[in-house]
Amino acid sequence: MWRSPLQAALPIITAQSNQNIAATVTAANWQEAQLLHILPGHSDSRLIDVRSITISEDGLSLISAGMSGSEPNDQGSYDGEVRVWDLQSGELTSTIPGLFDEMSVVTIGDDRQTLVVSDRHHNIQLWNLETEEPLQALPDIGYFTELLILSQDGQTLITANPDDQTVQVWTVESQQVVQSFNAGHEAIVIEGSDRPVEVPGRRSRIALSNDGKTLATTGLDKIIKLWNLETAELILTFPTDHEYPIHSLTFSPDGETLASGSSDNTVKLWNREGELLHTLTGHESTVFSLQYSPNGKILATSDLDSTVNVWNPTTGELIQTLAEEPVREGETAASLSFSPNGEILAGVNYDGTIKVWQVTR
Repeated sequence: MWRSPLQAALPIITAQSNQNIAATVTAANWQEAQLLHILPGHSDSRLIDVRSITISEDGLSLISAGMSGSEPNDQGSYDGEVRVWDLQSGELTSTIPGLFDEMSVVTIGDDRQTLVVSDRHHNIQLWNLETEEPLQALPDIGYFTELLILSQDGQTLITANPDDQTVQVWTVESQQVVQSFNAGHEAIVIEGSDRPVEVPGRRSRIALSNDGKTLATTGLDKIIKLWNLETAELILTFPTDHEYPIHSLTFSPDGETLASGSSDNTVKLWNREGELLHTLTGHESTVFSLQYSPNGKILATSDLDSTVNVWNPTTGELIQTLAEEPVREGETAASLSFSPNGEILAGVNYDGTIKVWQVTR
């Protein structure tokens, strides 16, 4: 049977790789992470062009998706490519060019095999990364958004309108909205030299629990809200003690803990009742990305300076800092990804490169 270049680049899962996937990494058996590879960016742009990365289910390949732009800029044009890298050798094994040829934002779904593309004509397209074929299209949803989440089972898509704070829950197969609600985050007042300016409380991040039942939203008001996606009912509202707005949110794999990263350079861990469990300090710039290991025993965080910190979320203790030279050349959050067995960690730097670390040997 014919296989596409991407399929050929993604090895079939064997009994041995299944055994590897079952491996676990905890704070107790963590060994100092070693840098394995520095993978080049997708273009010559000084801005981040790699918008999303994931490690395949068998743990053997890394998939990176680049931002697309039809017009070149003076720093270089975005290529809009999807690339597959061999994690053992660090070599590029496959490239899918031109899935989208206009300014778009992309993310790889939590199922590790679906690419979600949102373009400036308000369309959303889902692509199967193995077959390189389009799955579903949501034409003209009415707004352009970077707030996109595809559930782990690939059946539910969450979109959020950055202007009016409407959250929509779609079933992928039917392309229908099954829930819609307004997150209603409050406006904030910024004191200016002449007069105060009121800024709408737009969400800076949304997060979905692994079971697909709970959504967390936050806005400039630094308030977190938890929503029941089956009923669109508000479960809980709680103010945080972040000094500045929240820029990243994620649930732990069991859904019992929510992590928030802020431009106050801290990460805070909350339980489902909105109680503060830990405040993690150690970053020196805005925390833009949060990623739990699959077993929830490790939390990785990255900031504007491309520093990656690794934490024990149970105790709040810092395990290791993976620091790089500050590059401050991008305006978009870096991405982090653990392998399914938690033994490999990859992160996108603000110079567009992808760094891959081995965390156990």
